[in-house]
Amino acid sequence: MKLTKLILTFALTFLIGCTAVTTPEEPEATAVPPEPALQEVPPVNNDAPEDTPAEVDGPEVAPTPTSDKQVSEPVTVNLGDVTPVPLDNPPVVQPAPGNPGIKDPVVQAMIDLSQRIDVPMDDIVLVSLLEVTWRDGSLGCPEADVAYTQALVPGQQMILQVNGEEYYYHSGKDSIFTYCGDPQPPLEIGPGGPGQDN
Repeated sequence: MKLTKLILTFALTFLIGCTAVTTPEEPEATAVPPEPALQEVPPVNNDAPEDTPAEVDGPEVAPTPTSDKQVSEPVTVNLGDVTPVPLDNPPVVQPAPGNPGIKDPVVQAMIDLSQRIDVPMDDIVLVSLLEVTWRDGSLGCPEADVAYTQALVPGQQMILQVNGEEYYYHSGKDSIFTYCGDPQPPLEIGPGGPGQDN
């Protein structure tokens, strides 16, 4: 009995050892595409400016729009609907070049006086520039045989001085000064005038 079991075990082991051992099949060789032929690269032009982009041959690829970007629609604004914002302070008149602190109308009057009496600008001194009220449209400088409006006119009186002698320039509300050879006194002088309390 033991002998039979031993023979059967031996036979079974022999059969298992003799069975064909199968090896996995080798994968079929995939076809390798041939390497592309090398293209000739044109010689580099060292004379070209550095910021010139290099030319690349090949098909141009159009940019594709991305869906995650937002595109704004153009907005039309009617400027007539915009409310202007008033300035808190009046605009500042900058001094003319070479005459710091002197307003342009004063410089113009100084230039006129310099040419009128043939003196250098450096010899002219600003004595006063006053807000005044003129008695009529003559602005305190009437000419003979000329009719003027008989209404009060706000304006300014400028007094320039050269070597102790005074020269008068008058203006209306437009601040355009004219020389006055025979000045008449204004009806009223604004704050800051002679004899006035500030």
